[in-house]
Amino acid sequence: MRSYFFWLIILTACSKQVEKPFVQAVYPTSNVLPENLLRMYIQFSQPMKTIGNIEKIKLTDEFGIEVKNVFFNNTKELWNREQTQLTLILDPARVKTGLITNEALGHAIEPNKNYILTIDNLEDVYHRQMATSFQKNITVEKADVTVPEIKDWIFTIPEAKSKNSFELSFPQMLDYNSLKLRLIITDNENDPVEGVVSIKNQETQWSFQPKYYWKAREYVLHVNTRLEDPSGNNLNGLFDHKIGSLRYKKEGVIERIPFTVKR
Repeated sequence: MRSYFFWLIILTACSKQVEKPFVQAVYPTSNVLPENLLRMYIQFSQPMKTIGNIEKIKLTDEFGIEVKNVFFNNTKELWNREQTQLTLILDPARVKTGLITNEALGHAIEPNKNYILTIDNLEDVYHRQMATSFQKNITVEKADVTVPEIKDWIFTIPEAKSKNSFELSFPQMLDYNSLKLRLIITDNENDPVEGVVSIKNQETQWSFQPKYYWKAREYVLHVNTRLEDPSGNNLNGLFDHKIGSLRYKKEGVIERIPFTVKR
C-alpha cells in the first residue's frame, strides 16, 4: 500500500511539470486541398493517449454543420511509435470511385467549398487535455488525378567539401510521411549517408543536409515507388485506378538515381 501511494505521488508530481499538449502541425500544411484527399497527419507536442480520439476531431462546413462519416475510425488508431503523430484517414471507400459508399455519398469534401478541421479535448499520457482547441481552414479544389513522376523533379546538387543541402523540388505537394520514409541517399558503395531531412514549402521540397562534408564522388538517391501524394497517387499509378486493373506492377521497387558531387 505504501508503495502504491509513493508511485502515485511521483506520477502526480511529474504530471504537474508537463505542459498541456497542443497541436504542433497538421499535414498537408497547405489550406488548399483536393477533394480526393486521402490522408492527413496531426503532430502533437508530447505523447498522447492512443484511443478514443477520432470522435473528438470534427470537420464542419462553411455553415458550421458537421460533416459526418468523413474519417475512417479504425479499431486501432494509427499513431507513430512516440505517440506524437496521429494518421487521419479520410474514408477510402468515399475517395475511390466505383465503390458503393462513393456512389451513395460521394467524396467527403466537395470542390469550391470551405471547411474547418477542429481538434479539441484530446488527452496526453498524463491525462491532461489540450491547452487550446486547434483549427485548420480548408478550401477544396478539384480532385488530384495526376501521378507523381521523377522526371518532373528539380535536383539541386551541392558542391564537394561543403555541408550544403541536397534538394529536390516537386511540381505538386507530396505526402509528408512518404517524403520522410521513402527517400534515402547512399554513397556509391551503398552505405547510407548520415544527415537530417527537412520537408519544406508545403511538402513540395525535400532537403537533406549531411552530417559530414560531401566528397567529390558519385552518390545515389534511392526512391521507393510507393512514394505518394496526399491523395494516394504514387509512382506506380493513381489511387483511384479502375477496379480490377493492376496498378502495382512495380510495387516496392526502388529506383536508383545516381548523381555526382563535383569539386
